[in-house]
Amino acid sequence: MTIPHAVPVRFFLDANVLIAAAWKPNSEVAGIWRLEGVQLLTSILVMEEVQRNVPRMDQIERLRGLMTAVSITSAIEWPDFTTRIPGLMLLPEKDRHVLAAAFQAQADFLITGDKKHFSQWFGKTLSGVRIEPPTNLLANFRLRKP
Repeated sequence: MTIPHAVPVRFFLDANVLIAAAWKPNSEVAGIWRLEGVQLLTSILVMEEVQRNVPRMDQIERLRGLMTAVSITSAIEWPDFTTRIPGLMLLPEKDRHVLAAAFQAQADFLITGDKKHFSQWFGKTLSGVRIEPPTNLLANFRLRKP
């Protein structure tokens, strides 16, 4: 008898999460990579931002290692979703692609540290995607350091 595997929880990672993990090897954010039963995702456009913000060779090498566990979605055309969800027009256009990519990737969570633009949705689920900052996510999964 085969025991079915649980479907992994899909985490879409915003640029600031990837950058923070690349900058500091022992950062709390890097704990996301130690979670079991998750699939890590990001997009091509997010990776373009990450590459502009990871300047040092040690950070680049760390990022390369981290990215071996992250799938990059190739979708580059974003549906017009801002009219379907109340309040999304308040999200700056430069950040809309992040949420759209999380929707398209059918992520369970969008993980972002962008308090300025996303905090009003922290802890809320929009079209099936729950938006959380990394620290809340890790607390929910009980992986925070004592």
